[in-house]
Amino acid sequence: MIAGSREEVVVGVPPRAGPPRSALGSYVLSDVLHRGRSGEVVRAHDTARDRVVALKLLAPDGAEREFRARFDRACSTVRTLREPHVLPVLDHGEAGGRLFVATPLLAGPDLGAVLAREEVLTPERAVAVVEQVAAALAAAHARGLAHRNVKPSNVLFTDVSEAEVRVGDFGLVSRNGLSLDHTAPERFRGGATDHREDVYALGCVLFTCLTGARPYPGRSLPERMRGHLESPIPRPSEQRPGVPSGFDAVIAGALAKTPAERTATVGTLAAAARSALG
Repeated sequence: MIAGSREEVVVGVPPRAGPPRSALGSYVLSDVLHRGRSGEVVRAHDTARDRVVALKLLAPDGAEREFRARFDRACSTVRTLREPHVLPVLDHGEAGGRLFVATPLLAGPDLGAVLAREEVLTPERAVAVVEQVAAALAAAHARGLAHRNVKPSNVLFTDVSEAEVRVGDFGLVSRNGLSLDHTAPERFRGGATDHREDVYALGCVLFTCLTGARPYPGRSLPERMRGHLESPIPRPSEQRPGVPSGFDAVIAGALAKTPAERTATVGTLAAAARSALG
C-alpha cells in the first residue's frame, strides 16, 4: 500500500498476455496505455520488485539539461508528498537514454476520457473533482512545486466508480508537451511564472467540465493563444444551460489575464466553486 493513498501496486502479477514490447532497465514493457506529445505511458512489469506499474517514458526531446534537472527535482518532491490525491511516484530515473517515471497502475480512466464519453459533468461532480485536484496541487505548492501542466489527461480516476482522483505528472511538461488549452497568459508572454499558472489551468479544467468546451477554442494555435491573452473571459452559464450563474465569477477570477488579478490559490478557487453550487 502506498502511504497516503488507497490504491495498491499490483504485486506478483505479470503483464497482460502476449509478447513483451521490449525492456527498459528492470522494466518489461507491455501495452501502451496512453500516448501524447510529451511521451507515452505503458503497462510494465518491474522485475526488480515483482510488481506491475504504469511507466511513463518521456519523449527524447524532453531530455535537455534544464528539463532533466527540473524532472529530478519534481519527482523527488512528489515522492515526499503524502496528500492522498497526489499520484505517488514509485521510481524515476533514466534507462536506455529515456527518462521514466513509475507510478501505481490505476483501474479508472482519466478525466479527458470521461469528458470525451459524457461531454460534461454535473456541477456537483465537477466541483468534487476540482476540490480533489486542488488538494493535490496545494500540497505541491506548499513545497514550492508548481504542476505547470494541469489538464484533464493528468487527472486520473482511481477505479471504475470514478469518484476519487489522483493528479500525476507534476513538473514534467516539456516545450512540446504543453497544453495550449490550459496555459496561463504569462507563459505566452515569457515572464516569470508561479503557482498561479496552476490556478488558471484548473479554472480552464473546471470550465470544460461544466460546459464541454474549451475556454478559447480557436481553430489554430495562434487563435487559441490570442484567446488566452486578449479575449474576454467566457461565462460558463451562457455556454451551457443549467450551469449556475455563480460559476461565472469563479471562472472570471481563475482566468484573469494577469497573476495579480487572479484568484490567489487553488484552495480559494475550490472553495469558490463549492459556494457557487449554493
